[in-house]
Amino acid sequence: MWKTFFLATGIFACIVGAELLLIDSASVLPINGSGEPRTFTAPDWAPWALISAGAMTLLHLCTGSGSAAGAGGSSASSKATAGKFPQY
Repeated sequence: MWKTFFLATGIFACIVGAELLLIDSASVLPINGSGEPRTFTAPDWAPWALISAGAMTLLHLCTGSGSAAGAGGSSASSKATAGKFPQY
């Protein structure tokens, strides 16, 4: 469950960072529709920070930091390496 949550968070951060690279500012309208829209302008470092944090999260998950078999499952590969590598 946590792995899926961090995967979604990493993808979301990469997408928002890429969107911020493409736009200069965004106008946010109030929910009820009345009133003036607020203009949001991201700092120059925000797109790159979001893309890099999302990419690091995705790379950490894709490099096999944990597996279902290593977390209590029984497979031949997990039995063969049970004493050689620490289980996190």
